[in-house]
Amino acid sequence: MRTVETTIANRRDDLARVTRIVEDLAGTHHLALDVVADVKVALDEVLTNILAYAYEDDEIHEIRIRLSLDQAVIEVEVEDDGRPFDPTALAPPDLSASLRDRSVGGLGMHFVRNLMSEVTYARTGDHNRLLLKKCLAHRSEADEDGPS
Repeated sequence: MRTVETTIANRRDDLARVTRIVEDLAGTHHLALDVVADVKVALDEVLTNILAYAYEDDEIHEIRIRLSLDQAVIEVEVEDDGRPFDPTALAPPDLSASLRDRSVGGLGMHFVRNLMSEVTYARTGDHNRLLLKKCLAHRSEADEDGPS
């Protein structure tokens, strides 16, 4: 399994670095463009939510992101020390209601759940740990010959 890990601060400026890491890993290992796009959108949604809602203070907090890749799946683990929050416990949004009648929020995690093959959450000590998995059904032929 190939793994890349980084830590960012809870500042919007650091999000671009995470996007570059995903793109670098994808390019090195010939991931399909649709897989890369799904991972980037899901990760951006998760990180944006952490930045907006996880912290009650203005202090700098570290958010750890680990990307792991094998022949069948890419895993993205996001760990933060924000307030406890299980995004997998959110009820699915009512998509049949009119826009005027829908409650605010919840669509982002709905997208994440639909883009990823699996989404799991755990609270470990004083850290939130969200694990996103995306099956790699569309690996390129160049990568099927063996590891890079």
